[in-house]
Amino acid sequence: MNNIASVAISNSTRKFDKDYHYIIPDKYMDTIVPGMRVIVPFGKSNRLVEGYVLDVLKSPEVSLLKEISSVIDEKPVLKANMIKLAYWMKKRYICTYSDTIKCMLPPGIGVSSTKIIKLKKCEGVFKGSIKKIIDVMGEHGGEMEYEELKKQVNERTFAKYINSLVEQGCIEVHEEFSSKVREKRIRVVYLVKPWEEVIDDIDSNKIKNIKHIRILELLIENECIPVGDIVRFVGVSARVLETLKKNGYLEFGDIEVTRDPAANMTYERTLPMKPTQQQQIVIDRVKSMLGSGGFKEVLLHGITGSGKTEVYLQLIGHCIKMGKQAIILVPEISLTPQMVDRFKGRFGQDVAVIHSRLSLGERYDQWRLVRDGKTKVVVGARSAVFAPFDNLGLVIIDEEHENSYKSEIVPKYHAADIARQRCIIENAVLLHGSATPSVETYYRAKTGEIELLEMTRRANNMLLPEVKIIDMRDELSAGNRSVFSRCLKDEIRKNIANKQQTIVFLNRRGYASFILCRNCGYVLKCPYCNVSLTYHSHDERIICHYCGFTVKSPEHCPKCKSNHIRNFGTGTQRIEEEVKKQFEGCTVIRMDLDTTTGKNSHEEILRNFRDNNINVMVGTQMIAKGHDFHNVTLVGVLAADSILNAGDYKAAERTFQLITQVAGRAGRGTIPGRVIIQTYNTDNYSIVCACEQDYISFYDNEILVRKQLQYPPFTHLASLILSGVNDKQVLGRAVFVKNELCKYFENDCSDTQILGPSRAPLSKIKNKYRWRIVIKCKELDKLIDVLTKVSDSFYSNSGKNSVALSVDINPVNML
Repeated sequence: MNNIASVAISNSTRKFDKDYHYIIPDKYMDTIVPGMRVIVPFGKSNRLVEGYVLDVLKSPEVSLLKEISSVIDEKPVLKANMIKLAYWMKKRYICTYSDTIKCMLPPGIGVSSTKIIKLKKCEGVFKGSIKKIIDVMGEHGGEMEYEELKKQVNERTFAKYINSLVEQGCIEVHEEFSSKVREKRIRVVYLVKPWEEVIDDIDSNKIKNIKHIRILELLIENECIPVGDIVRFVGVSARVLETLKKNGYLEFGDIEVTRDPAANMTYERTLPMKPTQQQQIVIDRVKSMLGSGGFKEVLLHGITGSGKTEVYLQLIGHCIKMGKQAIILVPEISLTPQMVDRFKGRFGQDVAVIHSRLSLGERYDQWRLVRDGKTKVVVGARSAVFAPFDNLGLVIIDEEHENSYKSEIVPKYHAADIARQRCIIENAVLLHGSATPSVETYYRAKTGEIELLEMTRRANNMLLPEVKIIDMRDELSAGNRSVFSRCLKDEIRKNIANKQQTIVFLNRRGYASFILCRNCGYVLKCPYCNVSLTYHSHDERIICHYCGFTVKSPEHCPKCKSNHIRNFGTGTQRIEEEVKKQFEGCTVIRMDLDTTTGKNSHEEILRNFRDNNINVMVGTQMIAKGHDFHNVTLVGVLAADSILNAGDYKAAERTFQLITQVAGRAGRGTIPGRVIIQTYNTDNYSIVCACEQDYISFYDNEILVRKQLQYPPFTHLASLILSGVNDKQVLGRAVFVKNELCKYFENDCSDTQILGPSRAPLSKIKNKYRWRIVIKCKELDKLIDVLTKVSDSFYSNSGKNSVALSVDINPVNML
């Protein structure tokens, strides 16, 4: 019997996505375990590729099997629970092993290969370029990297000479593989003589150089010191250290250091607060779930300001006391600094942070801390759900209704689905938390599929903010053409006078939403995407928010050449300018996708707003939830009905959630809050219910609409997008997919609807035409099964066709 490794090939296409068996060589018999990365020969050419060991098994049949070439890591990068999750994700999201495993590993951990050339015994006389190659290699000890040798030889036909030398047996070429991101190591110095001897040498005047003495005194007090620090502190060159080494006093070495994104931050230590009666009920119930073992799922529906975060902190504290680990997910990177602050303040070094704004090195080091069991809590955005814990007790999804928990790239997973499957595999508790739960989650709670816990009162006993709806049609009739209603203007002025802060919310970034010629009606659109370009005033550019195409804003209409071209619509950038114009001396700060591109930009904007008591913050949905500013007493919501016209079945739900969440930012301190909501649609139930912070009434209205139209939670949706550069070809493939769907669904699922193919709402993006097919199906397993067969059929019949197929089950974006 031989040891065989079942290996999934990295970066494989669907065609080659399966388990491949390789013999484990004797030298790796005690090394290779499931979860390790290996290098294996693949295909007819036996090119060396990266693979993941999914299992190790015994097999008598090995005659046709190839051997594993080498092992990349000393420790597995995937634990057993994550391998189980990978199998599940591959099936659920109709993707490859490689797609799923890449979600679980930090970016940059992929393998890079380096071609090494080694000089063998050369006989004969060599001339010209070949002699130059051999001479350069001899100067470098007979072994060099291919690219470095090529650079030094500087010959156009370098590859030809290398091949000739290989054929003559003068050199050998092999590849070495390593991770692109590695541990960070720094050079240090340390004493090698006993410190008592060093002191004697100083006291007896054996050492007469004052710089030598300063260095040795530092090393007596410290076990080791980075070379850079000694050079900086003592003011010496590295040559002085070499002298001390020659004299036998010190030695050089390398130590590993952890790249910590919170290294320069200080966190005020906090203790658990005495829970309110409602908080205590929730805490006790979830503690009992943790104690009973097994998978449990619960929804915590708590109004804004009810103290959900303190509940999370106390539950995680209990989880740690049980010897288990916890993950807390937040929907926006903008919320991460605040959550990190609270969790670091409570749990200190037990907290790791994972989100996309960290550097590759920082993410890699945070991931290793978690994998190696050196932390007990992970705080982060969507990808933190894959934190490699092996004793998971609790996963909390804060603001669980948020769309940012859904991935828009393959695999198109939802963090809540991943969290649920992890908790099932690992017998953990899954807690969804929100003031405005998604309709689907609340439906599951109301039907008893998951447990419902509620907190209906604010933790500090403060009243909910007073809310006013302003009909902007009346403002127009009264001659007010400003983006601010008269009421909102008055309230902002009051806040400025009282040194209280205001948040102004508009869910549209940029200066203007589109540019239109009033002479001929021409709207400037992106040449690569079928969308209008957005005007940004700070650099007078029009930008496509889908592909990034940009040009300077034109002075004349490209079509009719008239100068009657102007900006229409309003974005956050324009609102920022309007605030400065209309409120003299007012300080204003903006928070949207354009102002938060830097690594720590979210933290800097939020800290600036809080610490410098900025009068007004203007922002998009990233300011709408989670933030806790005690001096914010006024919130203004502009164009509250803008989302209602988005052509999406979730439009009413998103409108209710955003208004409720942003309104909840007001009055979280000791001063009561006020909220002004501006809209042209004062009667829509989502806006009326949001003003009253009445989730139950909203849900009762919305669930009736969903049931009547057969939308989730009463069915499952799938969106199939076909895209390519040839419009006719894309349509042809879309018709093929439609026929395949009809074939597989014909006898198996009578309650299935197949809509399309039709042009996608965004019919062209990045110069690719897009056609869409929408499926409604009540049986999720059946839907996944059919879509898997159709995807296999699509790719096996694609030939040289360049049309791509994207499958998204229960999408949050139907565009």
